Amino acid sequence: MLILLFGKYRPYIALASGLIFIVTGLLPLENVSSEIDWNVLLMIAGTMGIVALFIESKMPSLLADIVMDHVPNIKWAAVSMVLFAGVISAFVDNVATVLMVAPVALELCRKFKTNPVPFIIAIAVPSNLQGAATLVGDTTAIMLGSAADFRMWRR
Repeated sequence: MLILLFGKYRPYIALASGLIFIVTGLLPLENVSSEIDWNVLLMIAGTMGIVALFIESKMPSLLADIVMDHVPNIKWAAVSMVLFAGVISAFVDNVATVLMVAPVALELCRKFKTNPVPFIIAIAVPSNLQGAATLVGDTTAIMLGSAADFRMWRR
């Protein structure tokens, strides 16, 4: 409830909750490391790092220029962004996909002088749908795959 009520302080509330679990003995200190799903945590950290570098590199502007050169109008630009988001989301977390493709869409909308809201919604839908299709594309799927001990290669 606190996370919902005080969204600005989510990290602090989560850390305080973890400490409460440890102090009250609900989670023994020796089990803390084994209870953290490092696969999910490191995957999210890695994808957010990639997104930060992607945006910092000015790649969204370059991709927007490339899309503008190859499409005849704004409708085809939207279709290309939707397809791009769907393909990327199969290999990258769906939140990271939106964070990578949305700046390109915003840049396209700025250049075409149009409303970006339909673009962002159109990008979010295939990112979420395609992301749910693979174990890599969605954080929930990563956690479920890890809990079920799914692996790409069996030994």
